[in-house]
Amino acid sequence: MKIDFIFDFASPNAYLCHKVIPGIEKRTGTNFNYIPCLLGGIFKLTNNQAPMLAFNGITNKLEYQNIEISRFITKHGLEKFAMNPFFPIMTLQLQRGAIAAKLLNVFDDYLELVFKGMWEEGLNLGDQEIFLNLLSTSNNIDVQKLLDAAQSQAVKDELINNTNMAVEKGAFGIPTFLVNDQEIFFGKDSLQDLEDLISN
Repeated sequence: MKIDFIFDFASPNAYLCHKVIPGIEKRTGTNFNYIPCLLGGIFKLTNNQAPMLAFNGITNKLEYQNIEISRFITKHGLEKFAMNPFFPIMTLQLQRGAIAAKLLNVFDDYLELVFKGMWEEGLNLGDQEIFLNLLSTSNNIDVQKLLDAAQSQAVKDELINNTNMAVEKGAFGIPTFLVNDQEIFFGKDSLQDLEDLISN
C-alpha cells in the first residue's frame, strides 16, 4: 500500500503527525512517503484559509482547536511541542530545501532538524540566517550544496508540481495523507482510521 504524506513545515499539525508516523510504520510495516508542498499554494488553489482566519469570530471554535491539540499531545506523549512564537512563518525556502535534501540523500536529517527547530525550539526559520545556522548544526548536511540545489529550477518546479498534484488528488489543507494515489485522509485525527485501513 502506497501512503503519501503531503506536508509543509508551516503546519503544527504536520509536526504532530510526523511524530506519530514512526509508530504507525512500525506497527503496520508500511512506510510513509513524504511529499513537500506549499500550504499557502494549496489554500490559494482551493480558496481555503488557515483556521486562525477561517474560524475567527466563531465563538469557542479556536479555543476547542487548542483543546484538541492538547489532547493529542497528551495521548501521544509529545510534550516537546511548543507553538512557534513567530507563527505563521513563510516556508518557501524550507520546502524547497526538503526537496533538495531528498535529492542529496539527507532528507531524514533535514526533516528532523527543521521540524525540531520550528515546533520544539521556536526558531524563526523564515529568517535566512537563522535557517542556515540551524542547518550548519548537522554533520550530514552540506549547507551550500543544499542551498544550490534548492535554488535550481528543477526543485522549484517540483514543489509547484507537488502542490498542484495534491490539490488535484483532493487535498485542501495539511496534513493530508494520500492512499494509493486515490483516497485521502485529512488531519491528525484521521491517523487512526488510516492505520486501520493499512492494517486490514
